[in-house]
Amino acid sequence: MNRNKDHDSYIKYISVIDLIIKNSDEKNPITINQIQDLIYDKGYDFKIDFRIVKKFVENYNNYYEDTIIKTYKEGRNNYFYYENPNLDLMEAKAIIDLVYSSHFFTLKTKENYKKRMQDLFSIHNQAYFQKRLNLHVVKNENEQVFYQELEVITKAIKEKKKIRFEYQKPSLTFNEKHKLTELAPIDTVFSNNEYYLLCQGAKDPNTCIQYRLDYVKNVEIVKDSDVKFDDYQLNSFEKKLNNMTYMYGEGKIEVIELEFTPNVYSNMIDKFGKNIHPKKINENLYCVQVRHIINSTFYSWIIGFGGRIQIADNDVHKKQFRDFLMENFINKNNAD
Repeated sequence: MNRNKDHDSYIKYISVIDLIIKNSDEKNPITINQIQDLIYDKGYDFKIDFRIVKKFVENYNNYYEDTIIKTYKEGRNNYFYYENPNLDLMEAKAIIDLVYSSHFFTLKTKENYKKRMQDLFSIHNQAYFQKRLNLHVVKNENEQVFYQELEVITKAIKEKKKIRFEYQKPSLTFNEKHKLTELAPIDTVFSNNEYYLLCQGAKDPNTCIQYRLDYVKNVEIVKDSDVKFDDYQLNSFEKKLNNMTYMYGEGKIEVIELEFTPNVYSNMIDKFGKNIHPKKINENLYCVQVRHIINSTFYSWIIGFGGRIQIADNDVHKKQFRDFLMENFINKNNAD
């Protein structure tokens, strides 16, 4: 009998607390009658009253040493609501927006993050996390493999060990062999909507090298290694990281055709996603049509490849690019 009584008390406690957390917030408090209705909706037939709920709430708050579930009386009704002590609603909203803006995470992973974040708040606030625009770019498809690699990397950073890995950038060459790289991992960071591994340079210990994390494969810890960074090196690494900048500007989305050499194929995927379909012009040149915002940032990105990526289609795009060069480089240099 005692076991059944303890079990029933446990079910009552869990049900009441869970229903308050999931169905209330500061703007949407819940009454005893509403809690009772929700209990019936769950298929339970036990009854509650104010005394029981008050006791459950006091025990819950005492455990957390804080008033997590608040109560007040207005008129004849006693109201209860849950106040999330860990995360503000708009903080959570901003985190989800950051996750969705990343080109690294798969759509499934983004949806999982959103669902977990929604579950931290009442049903009344879950609509705040809905996304209206689908800006997802298909790149990484096997997040489980990635997380396995990330787990090894973070373990090596924690244990201050070097790692050995293959850097498998996308290539138009089949069966390309990838050499093993052995370096000291510094940290993992998001930059330019991508996820990077930062490693200490092998030739210059005061510089760091960035690797796209979804291209880092077959990671293993070098057990007989020992990694230490002094203050000067950490300062140098931070300066390098601060230079991983991304420029924003005005413009509109247009279809544009680009020609590029095979050695920048991985950069094309970084920029436009995995679902591009390059056409081979000759052994040294490919072309592809893409949709992108055409602005000064885009032109600067093209310039950065020193001719290995060029605008190939209509005269309008070529003229706009020439005008950008004249205004920002040629005329400016002549004026200087």
